[in-house]
Amino acid sequence: MNPKFTKKLAIKSIILIGSIALFSLFPKNPQTTSSNSLAQIPPFGNSPPNLLKPAKQKTPPSPPATPSPKPPQQPLVFAPPAQFRSQIVYKASISNSKVIALTFDDGPSPETLKILEVLQKHQAVATFFCLGANLREYPEIAKRVVQAGNAIGNHTWHHYYQNVNEKTASNEIDYTGVHIYRSTGAKSFLFRPPGGRLNNGLAAYAQKKNYVVVIWSIDPKDFLQPPAAAIAHTVLSQASTGAIVLLHDGGGNRQQTVEALSAIIPKLKQQGYRFVTVPQLLQMQAAQKQQTADQKPK
Repeated sequence: MNPKFTKKLAIKSIILIGSIALFSLFPKNPQTTSSNSLAQIPPFGNSPPNLLKPAKQKTPPSPPATPSPKPPQQPLVFAPPAQFRSQIVYKASISNSKVIALTFDDGPSPETLKILEVLQKHQAVATFFCLGANLREYPEIAKRVVQAGNAIGNHTWHHYYQNVNEKTASNEIDYTGVHIYRSTGAKSFLFRPPGGRLNNGLAAYAQKKNYVVVIWSIDPKDFLQPPAAAIAHTVLSQASTGAIVLLHDGGGNRQQTVEALSAIIPKLKQQGYRFVTVPQLLQMQAAQKQQTADQKPK
């Protein structure tokens, strides 16, 4: 055999075998292989349902019902019936009931507590005409006066007797009214001029402001500190229905007044009297007058 031919045949055989081996390295179906490898990764459209659906929202609990607002508490007001506004009163005109009004001036003071004890013991009420200066010093005592069911009135700030101009009268009465409200939570349209003086400018200003000016019909002059028996005798001998009694719970030691009160109240009760505040007394007069008018033939 020709050596050149043999060499060429060998080279061709090597090339053929190499081509066959190289071709065998490629997959027969590349699309299928590619398709199978992608099939192992789930498409985005087929994500698990629990990853696509939003979490179920919990319904929040209903808020508690809003409570209805409480109506504002009305302040306590000590005022006479309308027909007594700006009027001067010495006693009430009442014929159908035995009632009497005790009044105390110049407090509050520590002596007021002794008066309150006697009133409460005998289940009686009274009206206290207070000084603004004392209200500022003893607000808690004034508060106890009202809490015990008594009425409170304005007796000016300084207890002036001399003539005053309107500015001074305003200071004396208006500032005292402010301290009545601060200490007791009450407003008062009851005024008593110091010494019962009606012509020094104080009463005129009070009338301008629609106060009723409350004087008195019985004065045992307890401010002079007479014996308790003398105080009691004056009150008991002059007592009448609708009367207004002047006593004091300030201005010094009032032991005689306290002792007299312990005799006055039970003895007047034995006679059929009831003790009322000045506003109650005037309300009873107004009611009696209205009742009389209603009974008149028309």
